[in-house]
Amino acid sequence: MKQLLSIVFIGLITLSTSFAQCEKCLPPSEEVDYCYTDVRFEGLCAKFIEGKSYFYLDRKKKSIRIDFNFKKSDDILSFKSMVMNKKLKISTVELLFIQSAVEIWNVEKKKIGYKFLPSGLGIKILKQGEGDIAKKGQTVIVHYEGFLEDGSKFDSSRDRNKEFKFKAGVGQVIKGWDEGVLNLKIGSRAMLLIPSDLGYGSRSIGPIPANSTLYFDIEVIGVE
Repeated sequence: MKQLLSIVFIGLITLSTSFAQCEKCLPPSEEVDYCYTDVRFEGLCAKFIEGKSYFYLDRKKKSIRIDFNFKKSDDILSFKSMVMNKKLKISTVELLFIQSAVEIWNVEKKKIGYKFLPSGLGIKILKQGEGDIAKKGQTVIVHYEGFLEDGSKFDSSRDRNKEFKFKAGVGQVIKGWDEGVLNLKIGSRAMLLIPSDLGYGSRSIGPIPANSTLYFDIEVIGVE
């Protein structure tokens, strides 16, 4: 079963894919965060909700709810159990569609709530500050935590209980940090989604692999 699904799925992902939002899906029974369709699977739509352990599958004129452990989405048994569930009646084609949908959702859900700048930097405001925005060249005081895409933490000023200071916009830190703090008011706390070209690029730095997308929980405490 595993070998068959892998062979078919690898063959499918070499084809062109197009994604659409919810206008191509049945009206959802509750608010959803992301809808996935694929031209290779006509009539199918997957609808996802952040933080929920289920999703909805549209089959042309009918929508069904499927319970799913997204933490085990890389486990083939999680998908195989769908086929074995006689109430769901998931076909092999539908299973391939679901595999693709879950893979995309695991990427897209990390972007929810972010405002993306032209550079590709994503900013999600957790707490809006009331101060001014730091000016280029000013020394900014921050607390931060840094995470890889898998959620593992690689650095934290909070854990050290020591604030971090740097001059904003002059290259003392990675580009994503420079651009990020120059878009945050003093007192703000935000998540920065930093693509690799605004981070460390092709360099491997300590626990950070090359070409990594980075996430920083950063709080702008003040300026000097």
